[in-house]
Amino acid sequence: MKVINCIIVEDEPYAIDILSDFISKVPFLNLTQTFTNPIEALLYLKESAVDLIFLDINMPELSGIDLIKMLPKSTEIIITSAFSEFALAGFENNVLDYLLKPFAFDRFLQASQKALDKLLLLAALKPAVPVIDLQSKSDSFYLKTDRGKIVRINFEDIIYIEGLKNYCSVFTETERHISLVSMKTLADSLPQEDFARTHKSYIIALKRIKAIDGNMVIFDKIKEKVPIGVTYRDGFFALLNNKMFK
Repeated sequence: MKVINCIIVEDEPYAIDILSDFISKVPFLNLTQTFTNPIEALLYLKESAVDLIFLDINMPELSGIDLIKMLPKSTEIIITSAFSEFALAGFENNVLDYLLKPFAFDRFLQASQKALDKLLLLAALKPAVPVIDLQSKSDSFYLKTDRGKIVRINFEDIIYIEGLKNYCSVFTETERHISLVSMKTLADSLPQEDFARTHKSYIIALKRIKAIDGNMVIFDKIKEKVPIGVTYRDGFFALLNNKMFK
């Protein structure tokens, strides 16, 4: 599930409390920080990337509209204001939505869903550059995650990979890395002798197999199991047969 990292910039503490409570009820929202001072928020944003800002307009020292003009255009803004007269100025600055105080949770959820829909669409339209090979014979690869972080993953640490529509999850013993990358791209980047496709949605590390029970692969170190699909069953067992003692 896509997680939206967001902050609140609001000079009224009670309004921050309401927004924080609403955010806590939305599974795809992650509140990273709150600010009553817009200048402090601006300094924070220079060091930390966020996806979404819930922003008041009428604040001392720096108005919400002035703050918007200083932000990267990629940051989504939802204005929260008690004054309807700022709505036009907000939309002229490409804000995502305008919540007029006092607003109910269902209206807040509608605006949040709009943010999720837009960010998912933008992610889908981005050219995928998730896998970076440093050399043809490597023991690892680099993966760009859904949060924009690039991580190095050793082949030997992978237990299995799960495809999730346009995304893939790479599972190790301790971590799960999610990336906007196709199963085919990942499969082509893995050592063919060490990994196998067992299902349209799964690639497994052969050395991580503990047992096969019916149509399920059981791993060491973790309790999760992976299915063996009908389409891949014969090829998978033929590969295992080559590794078995006769």
